[in-house]
Amino acid sequence: MSEKRRVSDADDGFTVVNKRKQRKLDRHRPKFHYDTAFFSGAKHIGIAHIRDLSLYIAAEAPKPGWLVVDHQSYVTHTVVVLASGLLPEHLGLPSLNPNDRLPFPTQAEGSRVPFAQKIWAYGCPTRAPGDNRRLHSVMGTLLRGPLPDALRKKRESEMKKLNASFVKGRDSTPLLYVLTPQQMATNGYRLPSYVTPSEHVFIPGEVPARDAEILAKTRESAEMGVQGPLSGTVTVAASQTKYVEVNEAGQRTRGNVRADEGWVETPRAEGPPPGGEYPVRAIDCEMVLSEDGQELARVSVVDLETGEAVFDELVTPPKPVTDYVTQWSGMTAERMAEANYTLESVQEALVTGSDPIITPHTILLGHSLDCDMATLKIRHPLIIDTTHIYRHARGPPYKPSLKWLTKKWLGREIQTGNLGHDSREDARACVDLLRMKLQHGPDFGDPNVDSESVFERLNRMGGKPRRSLVADYGNPRAWFGAKATTAVACKSDDEIVDAVAKEVGKHEYVFARLTELANVQNWNSNSDSLNAEEQEEEALDAALERFNARLQRLHEALPTNSALIVLTGHADPRPMLQLAARHRRFDAAFAGANGDVSKISGEDKWTTEDDRNLEAATAEARQGMAFFCVR
Repeated sequence: MSEKRRVSDADDGFTVVNKRKQRKLDRHRPKFHYDTAFFSGAKHIGIAHIRDLSLYIAAEAPKPGWLVVDHQSYVTHTVVVLASGLLPEHLGLPSLNPNDRLPFPTQAEGSRVPFAQKIWAYGCPTRAPGDNRRLHSVMGTLLRGPLPDALRKKRESEMKKLNASFVKGRDSTPLLYVLTPQQMATNGYRLPSYVTPSEHVFIPGEVPARDAEILAKTRESAEMGVQGPLSGTVTVAASQTKYVEVNEAGQRTRGNVRADEGWVETPRAEGPPPGGEYPVRAIDCEMVLSEDGQELARVSVVDLETGEAVFDELVTPPKPVTDYVTQWSGMTAERMAEANYTLESVQEALVTGSDPIITPHTILLGHSLDCDMATLKIRHPLIIDTTHIYRHARGPPYKPSLKWLTKKWLGREIQTGNLGHDSREDARACVDLLRMKLQHGPDFGDPNVDSESVFERLNRMGGKPRRSLVADYGNPRAWFGAKATTAVACKSDDEIVDAVAKEVGKHEYVFARLTELANVQNWNSNSDSLNAEEQEEEALDAALERFNARLQRLHEALPTNSALIVLTGHADPRPMLQLAARHRRFDAAFAGANGDVSKISGEDKWTTEDDRNLEAATAEARQGMAFFCVR
């Protein structure tokens, strides 16, 4: 390729200017250009390639083989933007084919993002992680990668030593796994009035010396800290009312309109627990539906020490049941007729009575326990959630199911058949999962033990660590941004661009996620009506105009010699999701028919053609684009 022109004549970081004076001024200006030898091998560029490229620029990771970065050391900032919902047609380009691999020119008529053509001469097809039937987390791959071999071996050695000490039985305390108040608030738990959101574990009373020593030597204890009871005036966390979901029939299927009424809380501890031990009790609830939404129907409490149920009662809802959701709850009208408790009497037995099952020193254990606590309307400061101590292999926001964890780590089946869940069985599964952690150590069952986030990678840079920023919706610290130098919680794409523009000069690595384009196209719904499509197109035109303005504003805010990487992640997932939902219905019908396909109704049947359609839809959904330039 000539020195005069490597890819295009657009001023996008891919150009070598011929003018001698300008060439002298830009002698060390970073530039991108594709290595055509890589693409001649018919290889797809995956999200992991994009991640590794960003780390090569920002953290001296191995050099990529598909993209050349001239004067890489002169890049001042690396900005990675995940722009979900941007499609080739929005740029006036033809749709990508799953077999497309070569970079494509962006210059085309009819682009609804005209600024893109000014900064990008070429784009690159990408392939999202997944298999022939599923799309995996783009963010999980983009923001998390494998450990280097040397560090992986070192961590394995440390794990063996730690696990050996735990097997001995002494170095084990459930306090290691208690959520911080900040984690509780972020994940929908309501905090007691005497606890304020904090990144430190709240432990009422005094921490026994043995437990304090164990906490001090755990891998994350230095970061999460330990604190005793709060003193002085504290601010009560704002309530986090559970939203109410309504199905197509107008039935409330999640949450409850009375969500803010009738709450109780465990009293504040006056001192350390008797004998220095914090009892652990697992809770699981079953719910039915009334006109107000979800209602408590059964409560099971299982003790960690004995493995036996200390409370297991049916509960009469305050309003008539409209749906027993038997396939999930296991409840029927006949069973509910035997109920002897109300929500108020359950609260008395558990918290407010003279001899409560839950004391100020009790550690409550459960799977997505925030839902159960919201149904029980109980605030308590000590929580262990199995969705936090056992992480999903694909990373946040995904959480492992209790059924999967029980099968994987306990070797037994739960929640089988069509009779619904058993709250006592589920609570015992949580107890046994925690016992495995207590026996084998914190890293037991961690699918990401051989990986690290890009922010962890930046933090362990030799010499001066690279400062990192994540700007995203919700609380980025609860997702992949836990180890970022700065995390900015935003509520809109505009806020995200504002945060990047304000903070980019202080950080060598920046990640931001823009979602408006995906949202206006209803990528999170299955609507396929004509009216919805017409409304969607009108909203999309306006959203693309705003995206174009944000892209220009972000680009112009970047310091000189900043690398800007924008990727779309994947295409429209709805056709794939609709077919996958049909396949799940078939699986359920097949199980209900005991394998007799003739008993399955026509709408629930699944054919080999459906298989092919699902695989084709998944391949199309995995298609994405990536663009690179230097400011």
